[in-house]
Amino acid sequence: MIKSRALAENTKDFAEKFPKLLYKPLGKTGFTVSACGFGAYRIDYRVKEHFESLEYAIKNGINIIDTSANYSDGGSETLIGNVLVDLVNKGSLLREEIVIVSKGGYIQGKNLEAARKMKEAGSGYNEVTEYAENIWHCIHPDFLKDQITLSLERLKIETIDIYLLHNPEYFLDSPFAKELEPEILRKEYYMRIKKAFTYLEEEVKSGRISYYGISSNSFVKNSDDPVFTSLKDCVDAANEITEDNNFYVIELPLNLYEKGAIENRNQVGDSYNVLEYAYESELGVLVNRPLNAIGVTGLTRLADFPVNDEYAKLDETQITAEINLLDLMEDEFLNEYLDILNLTDKNKEAVNYFLKAGKLLKENWKNFGTIESFNDIKKQYLIPRINFALTTLVSSPNLTDEMKDKLDKIARQVNKLVGIMDSIYGLMANVNQKELHLNLNTLVEPGEAADFMDLSLSQKAILFINSLKEVSCTLVGMRQQKYVDDVIGVLEKGVLLNASEKFLKISV
Repeated sequence: MIKSRALAENTKDFAEKFPKLLYKPLGKTGFTVSACGFGAYRIDYRVKEHFESLEYAIKNGINIIDTSANYSDGGSETLIGNVLVDLVNKGSLLREEIVIVSKGGYIQGKNLEAARKMKEAGSGYNEVTEYAENIWHCIHPDFLKDQITLSLERLKIETIDIYLLHNPEYFLDSPFAKELEPEILRKEYYMRIKKAFTYLEEEVKSGRISYYGISSNSFVKNSDDPVFTSLKDCVDAANEITEDNNFYVIELPLNLYEKGAIENRNQVGDSYNVLEYAYESELGVLVNRPLNAIGVTGLTRLADFPVNDEYAKLDETQITAEINLLDLMEDEFLNEYLDILNLTDKNKEAVNYFLKAGKLLKENWKNFGTIESFNDIKKQYLIPRINFALTTLVSSPNLTDEMKDKLDKIARQVNKLVGIMDSIYGLMANVNQKELHLNLNTLVEPGEAADFMDLSLSQKAILFINSLKEVSCTLVGMRQQKYVDDVIGVLEKGVLLNASEKFLKISV
């Protein structure tokens, strides 16, 4: 357990070690934080690369980390705790220099298993929103107490600097909510938030958290949206508890496509947007999903994709030939060797089903649509299935050198085809984003940001958000060191002038 917590003076001292980078005040917390923070959504303690990336980010000037109890089912917090202990014990870092943000609200994974057992035993949590079969949600004090305890254990710290209620608006869109009249539903919603705030004030007094707030995707929606969360009503709820409250930070989505935080005037009779109201209230604002835009057609990744020119030049006939080759290689292996390998019936059935990357690509390669869709298929189906099949086969005691050689060739052909698909769909994405690049370039005056036109799309997207005076920190996923370098490059560019006006002129 690491003693102490983030302190204003120490975070300022940390920032002064990196004079070329952009740092900002985190609202009225007194903390000075890097204008980009380490978003820990998809990191896990079992992945060495993630450990190295977080360590690298801290050593290069990132001093705010955003996580949640449900990220990687707790694995995200565990990784952060491991990195902090390692750096603090080495004397490379003071705990007081780093701002740790975590959240509670989701009941998934191990939490869901435990909650179901408690419910069956008649001792379940109060006010649980059973949103869907595998997603429950709760912000009741009893649940938050347990979640903070578990988060502190995983993070290996005695104090969470910022603790956020995680998307409480799930309640507004739940099956239970549909049974209530809108006015009654709203009253119940803010009553639950106020009850949570009242409890979190006690956690501040006990020293287990320093400040609290809300992370909500619905802060940015129109005020008449059924799941809209009013920041003003949340501020009012905190002030009703005590004017000297510790509701200091909010988190919301914003990117070049989803501009609701700027475009939608939804506060105080629709006279302010949420960023303006947060700024007037001296709240720290964390921005999530700066590079992942979610629209009616799905996810758009705001980034330039690497393209292998050799692969991108292949015509349809050549691509089909490469896919047919893999299909033939897989079929030949299954027909010749599967029955003579010493596999259990279950593994034999699985291998026969999973060693079919060629067939999957033959049937679908023209229809993935976007690089984002292909990446989903690749990560969720293609790679896990082929890896399972190959790992199972390689572990067979009956595997001969000849068989191993054929499996190696299959693996190489799979990698080649993944590279081909990445290049084809990546090129399509880059062409589609070319107009956005040009639009952003025309909005930036010469001399505003050195070499702006040479920045990658992801860097430009982050720089636009960093330049908003109301935004304290842009949270970026940095699972690899190259992503950290990308972010550090942006932090060296300072800010753009009149960022809000520029944002409104972006056409997508």
